[in-house]
Amino acid sequence: MSSSHEASWKRAADLLVDVASHGEATGYEMPCLIVAAKDDLEPYLTEIQDSTRVSQDLGIEAPIPISTKLGDFSNLFRRIVNAAEHPHLSIPETEAGRSRKQYHRLVNRSLMFVSVGAAVAVVGLAAYRVYAARKNASS
Repeated sequence: MSSSHEASWKRAADLLVDVASHGEATGYEMPCLIVAAKDDLEPYLTEIQDSTRVSQDLGIEAPIPISTKLGDFSNLFRRIVNAAEHPHLSIPETEAGRSRKQYHRLVNRSLMFVSVGAAVAVVGLAAYRVYAARKNASS
């Protein structure tokens, strides 16, 4: 995206939300980075605030500022390598996706507690039957 062009940022944000929604719907999530090109130009304050807010809302890093005129690409390459090494940290999530994951975690934990409770009940019942059988045999 161009950090100095409002329409460019809005399109990048829309694409990022689309990628996040598609990944959540299909299960094929994709790590994403936002590159804010033309950092040597004066960005609009609202674009900086919007880009930071959207990246935080989606759970990814803030946009990476670069400028071909200034030639500082080391930060960009370092962040790309970092995202490749730890892709789970760069996967965008929508609010609906986070809620769905939280719901599934809650259901899975509930099922685990019910399973553990059932196992304890079965073991307790078996132990009682062994105890009762031994008590009847000794009488």
